[in-house]
Amino acid sequence: MALVTVAKKDDIVNGKMIGVEAEGRKILIARVGGTLHAIDAVCSHMGGELPKGRLDSDVVVCPRHGSQFDVKTGKVVKQPGFAAKALTMGRGATDLAVFKVVEDGDDVKVEIPQKD
Repeated sequence: MALVTVAKKDDIVNGKMIGVEAEGRKILIARVGGTLHAIDAVCSHMGGELPKGRLDSDVVVCPRHGSQFDVKTGKVVKQPGFAAKALTMGRGATDLAVFKVVEDGDDVKVEIPQKD
């Protein structure tokens, strides 16, 4: 695992989120209750860009079809509606990967798994 600097501490204020890229992965970083959390930034339903969505407390809402994910755990909170699922032959959203986040001085670092 490699710690990769992805942002500055002041880039992510409480109650907000940003999208970053590290080691070829798109990652969403959100500060909730003063704590940073990082999950995959691409919706598992149809690839919506989660940083372009809405953060409601600790839940990010995908801007495409409304899938919802807990930014602390990456777990699906709400599936897209029936019509959106029909677009993918019934496939819904699945849980997202979670990344360890470290604040190191003014830097925000994310732990990225190394590819084999």
